[in-house]
Amino acid sequence: MMKFNAVVGAAMALRRVMPMLSIAAIFLTATLPAQAQVWRPEKPIEIVVPTTPGGGIDRSARLLQKIIQEEKLSPVPVNVTNKPGAGGALSLFYLNQNAGDGHVVAINSPNLIANDLNGRGTVKYREVTPIANLFSEYTVVAVRADSPLKRGQDFIDRLRKDPQSLAVSTPTTLGSVNHLSFVLVAKAGGIDSRKLKAVVLGSGGDAVTALLGGHIDAHTGTPSSVVRMVQAGQIRVIGILAPKRIGGPYADTPTWTEQGYKAVMDTWRGVIGPKGMTAAQIAWWDGVLAKAVTSDLWKQALEQNTWEANYLNSSQTRELFDSEYANYRAILGELGMIKQSAP
Repeated sequence: MMKFNAVVGAAMALRRVMPMLSIAAIFLTATLPAQAQVWRPEKPIEIVVPTTPGGGIDRSARLLQKIIQEEKLSPVPVNVTNKPGAGGALSLFYLNQNAGDGHVVAINSPNLIANDLNGRGTVKYREVTPIANLFSEYTVVAVRADSPLKRGQDFIDRLRKDPQSLAVSTPTTLGSVNHLSFVLVAKAGGIDSRKLKAVVLGSGGDAVTALLGGHIDAHTGTPSSVVRMVQAGQIRVIGILAPKRIGGPYADTPTWTEQGYKAVMDTWRGVIGPKGMTAAQIAWWDGVLAKAVTSDLWKQALEQNTWEANYLNSSQTRELFDSEYANYRAILGELGMIKQSAP
């Protein structure tokens, strides 16, 4: 009888435990997929730069490389690869040769959108994976320190007399954000933008070299592309395409708008991946970059390069792309440079 009671007691105890075991099993089963989706790089990371070394895009890539490695945000080494050509189109082609590979990403700019619209590249902006936007940078018009162009008005007056009288660098291709900045300033001054003499160079670094060498009259590009030469007194900025004055070395430099010519152009910078990246890969990169932009090195770079903090995650960056597509379509349409239909 005692054995029977013991068996019954054990059975009843098991019945009480079974629901708990079932719940535990269900919880374990539910968590397994999430755990299985965690991704970490297993081979060296490659950050692709769409320009030659020395320009603002290249510097931002090498800064990211330094922060990720020094802050130990990645378990593997990080390398930077320059793939210049066709206004960034070649770098996009190279990027998408690594479809679905979270180890290869690229620094991007608005040229991603412009190339889609003007048909320069085979990769559309919706055929890459938005990972993050890092910062905003408003373009400038710069001249040599000894240039007779002292103010924005001098620049406009020369172009009004003869749009071909000034050779202005617009890295890295026609239809690029730098070219469109030149166009917006000219358009604000009532100048036929189709007659401008835009000089295409490989990067902001190449443009600075050409400007200092007297091979061009002016350079349209990012503040960071000329900041060191501005500080050295070799280059002057005569106008900034920003909604308000920016700080640092440009605190006393007027915007084009306050000089009477409403022209604003944001050269945002971010990180994209190849098509086909998984949610887990995007999440890893989003976590790494969110930490990188809070580092002291990053904050110092923002101040030194007059970059404006503007971190956006993957979904927010997708929204930025869609919005900018509409803006660029309007500008390029006026130039007759659209070769792609709306998505």
